[in-house]
Amino acid sequence: MATLRSFANASTEGALDVPTVRGRTLRDLRSYQMRFPLRSVVVDGLQWTYRRTPGRDAGQTPMLLLPGIQGGADVFFEVGLALADEIPLVAASAPDIEDVLKMTRALAGFVSAIKAPRAHFLGSSLGGYLVQSLALLRPDLIDQLIIANGFFDASATQAGMPPYSALAQMDAEVLVRQNLKSLMDGPDADPGHVALKAAIAGLVGPTQTAENYKSRVLLLMGAKPLAAPAVRAECIMLIDDEEDPMVPPSMRNALRARFAHSEAHAIKGGGHLPAIQRAGDFIKLLRDRLCGDRS
Repeated sequence: MATLRSFANASTEGALDVPTVRGRTLRDLRSYQMRFPLRSVVVDGLQWTYRRTPGRDAGQTPMLLLPGIQGGADVFFEVGLALADEIPLVAASAPDIEDVLKMTRALAGFVSAIKAPRAHFLGSSLGGYLVQSLALLRPDLIDQLIIANGFFDASATQAGMPPYSALAQMDAEVLVRQNLKSLMDGPDADPGHVALKAAIAGLVGPTQTAENYKSRVLLLMGAKPLAAPAVRAECIMLIDDEEDPMVPPSMRNALRARFAHSEAHAIKGGGHLPAIQRAGDFIKLLRDRLCGDRS
């Protein structure tokens, strides 16, 4: 059975210094964006954008990072800064695709376009769902499969949202403001939460368009439950948080049960985006898992 290891909640000595945390987060984000310029590739008439880090050498197996709904692939900026010279990372932002099968086929095409015969895949939230969908369609592409705050059946989330038709008709800017209001207006609970708010403000709008955000919401609303992919248990790792405000417990527990024989870790305080909210713990898990890989 998998062992869930919880990390200690990050804390501060004395009062939370919101301006310092916010400033450091935005500096890290800008540093990542400047160090690894945005690239693009057109696959079947659709443009993907991505950032790529060098890793140790050109012969290494790359890790493809696929984000969820909000922020695009730059949500992995702390991972990119920390692991750039250890693992070749490809942080990918997909075009505005609203259909799961079309997105999965496009993702396979993107992997081919960047000339990766196989890769490690890290999917966050909706990205975790999509990398499982890819593993069903193209198991030959999968080396390691890392699912962070993910799910394979979105029914519980879908049930709590407006109908697909209503969301499809909603203005994209209004949808973004509505969806992010509770996060952006909420209290600054701890350094990780402050960092998350700063990063999302610096990404949704400035780099991720409202239309792209909306396409991700519609993709989620049309997502059907996935079968279990034919990936060996030892090639899968789960990362989550018991207090994740975005993934209902039923969805999280179903994923844990499906991959009960795989490595699994709960990052306390990681929320929905531990790559930002508990970046140190998240990066350590990736380094421990992958940096022994000399392939």
